[in-house]
Amino acid sequence: MSDAGTWAPALSCNPMAGRDDLTSLPDNELMTRLKSAASGEMMLGFEVLVGRYKNSIVSFLFRFVGDFRTAEDLAQETFLRVFKKIQDYNNSAKFSTWLYTIASNLAKDEFKRRSRHPARSLDWKGGQDTTRSVPQVKADTTESVPDVRLEHDEVRQAVNKALDLLEAHDREILVLKDVQGLSYDEIAQILELPMGTVKSRISRARVAFKDVWKQMGA
Repeated sequence: MSDAGTWAPALSCNPMAGRDDLTSLPDNELMTRLKSAASGEMMLGFEVLVGRYKNSIVSFLFRFVGDFRTAEDLAQETFLRVFKKIQDYNNSAKFSTWLYTIASNLAKDEFKRRSRHPARSLDWKGGQDTTRSVPQVKADTTESVPDVRLEHDEVRQAVNKALDLLEAHDREILVLKDVQGLSYDEIAQILELPMGTVKSRISRARVAFKDVWKQMGA
């Protein structure tokens, strides 16, 4: 596959027309099209997906793992895996659910890595550049960064601190439901849990959050 810096010439004489066409497609239809797309169109389509979801995924991961740089790295790996698994995507499944499942699993792997190597820094690439053909998921320094203008707000900082004090499983399900606004059904699919279990865990997580909030005197 061509490098990210050289795929534009593979398009027709009007690359933006192709981008506009892809932008208008719903997620599932876009994924279907990318399965048989030429490399140039595939890169454009992948950029469309990144543009739609990078802020939500970085926000979710940031509140889950508690570190913005790690969240960015995990988000990059999430989209890299989507890129690699385009052919494996089941078009009957909701794309966002599949995407959050990948991100959630990577975050859990990161917690396992921390428990084994608490002093080591995150290194997803293993010394190699595995993302040279994939549009980079970079943090913006403007208002497109998730909540960038609000992260310094005292209330939001307190919420993030309270979330960080929760058990990982409580934090994950609470962020999915109350921060990201996913449905019970989506969460059940992401966590591979029965609906009743999801509802009870969300209730317990909310109680845990309220207890932490009170202890903080927030």
